[in-house]
Amino acid sequence: MPNERTPGYLRRLKALSDFQEAQKSENNGTRKFDNLCRFLAGYVVEPSDKDEAYEALMDATKEQIDELFALIGGGNKTDIPPSSGVS
Repeated sequence: MPNERTPGYLRRLKALSDFQEAQKSENNGTRKFDNLCRFLAGYVVEPSDKDEAYEALMDATKEQIDELFALIGGGNKTDIPPSSGVS
């Protein structure tokens, strides 16, 4: 996973911000979960197949998802966005 020292830090923050804005306007709860897994799957290295990555994310714990958001944002667990995806 990338961190704040990995090139592309601002791109990742922008992608996270874009994702959060899109989630705010999405009213369908099922699509929100789908969007969440599709967004995070872009950061999964293994499995490399995005459908398999999607399924792995669906089986992840809340702590694992929170850690992914923290890593994407270059922060730590205290910087994780709310579970609703809205900051």
